[in-house]
Amino acid sequence: MEPGLYITKFRTPLDEASGVIVVEGDSVSGGDSAMYYTGAITEDGGVIEVSLRVRQHDETRMSVFGDYSDFMLTLKGRKTGANYVFEGRADRAPSLRFEATPTPALA
Repeated sequence: MEPGLYITKFRTPLDEASGVIVVEGDSVSGGDSAMYYTGAITEDGGVIEVSLRVRQHDETRMSVFGDYSDFMLTLKGRKTGANYVFEGRADRAPSLRFEATPTPALA
């Protein structure tokens, strides 16, 4: 993934939300109103894999996965035009499909 700040929309069958991520080299970090996330990015043959640890910072809000405060999220995706499209699953809720669409933030 190209370095930069991204506005990210994400959803599961339970809920939708948005947040921001920052990509620097092979590292990614970000957050939203309930959770913050840190992790790593690898790329192989145009397929991007993101592995994130997701932790709750506001106990009054839940993640789009429900009542989980600390979990691992693995995503795979590709660049489509200027945007990226990812799908994945959380280790604590493997039956819930997760979709994320990061869009570069405008300067």
